[in-house]
Amino acid sequence: MPADARQATRMGRFLMAAATSLLVCATLFFCAAMGLLPWRAAVEGSGGIIALILVFYALFRSGLNLRFSDPSLTTEQAGSAILFLTYIMYHAGPAREALTLFYPMVMLFGLLRLTAARLMVLALVALGAHATMLMLVLMRHPAMEARAAITEFVVLMVVLPWFAAMSGYVSRLRSRLADSNRELQSAYQRIERLAMRDELTGAYNRRYLMEVLAREGARAERTGRPLCVCVLDADHFKSVNDTFGHAAGDAVLRTLPELLGAGMRTMDVVGRLGGEEFLLILPDTDVRGACVAAERARAAVARAEIAGLPPGRRITVTIGVAQVGSAESVHAALARADRALYAGKAAGRNRVSAG
Repeated sequence: MPADARQATRMGRFLMAAATSLLVCATLFFCAAMGLLPWRAAVEGSGGIIALILVFYALFRSGLNLRFSDPSLTTEQAGSAILFLTYIMYHAGPAREALTLFYPMVMLFGLLRLTAARLMVLALVALGAHATMLMLVLMRHPAMEARAAITEFVVLMVVLPWFAAMSGYVSRLRSRLADSNRELQSAYQRIERLAMRDELTGAYNRRYLMEVLAREGARAERTGRPLCVCVLDADHFKSVNDTFGHAAGDAVLRTLPELLGAGMRTMDVVGRLGGEEFLLILPDTDVRGACVAAERARAAVARAEIAGLPPGRRITVTIGVAQVGSAESVHAALARADRALYAGKAAGRNRVSAG
């Protein structure tokens, strides 16, 4: 199958149609075995069907189908099938009426992709081709019962347009359902994001951080691997709001998660606890490694110029670090990190303090 997902879907749909066409070949040989269809017509019809399958297979495999307005080539496949069915019916003799049931089958294949207008065009193509075929048969066999042929055509005049209209209605329902599913998926993603993300900063929120911390704590207890937490607080944040306004303070809060996450591993988690406090969860990291990571984060924040603040105005952070003990809950370790944070603030701020 092609690597491209859409092209692979088109190829899968084509292979389904090809398998259905091979069932038509089996039907032709059955009719020939029952004496309802000349063997020559069965062989030529099957050969033509296989040739059409190979042509469309080459188009899909080569990628030439992508040059068409509809790369699935549904209209082209259905139209070719209708015209070829009509050719087979010209030679079908007594089996002709039974083979007309394949017209709705072809249009049913188009239901997955075509609009009501295109389905109606296919129905008119089938009616026109069938009417031409019946006239040729009547000219070739004048003794043929004309009323039976006319009745056959009238029935098709009712069935095929009705089938096209109903298929179009189903297609519209399918499209609306697909649109509704996309809207629901989008709404679910928004709800999921709101449940996990802080509205202001876009970082993980407290609720999600506690879920991750509980999960990582259980994993650390099970595997014996170290786990560290770092509680971070922006220094003198109230003065930023008082001096430069809340817009500047919001800019600081939005920028901090980006600066903190820049030096972290993919397994590390950064989020906002609330206010100007943030939390770093560092799995598979002991207190020494956590202090190194926290120092790197502290230095990155201290160097950064933050939009919304005057040039040269920097923000610093104080970070408290704690490793979850073997017989300690994650909440107890979090409380130790918080105490280490306030110890760092008391010691002068803009530093990493381990607890």
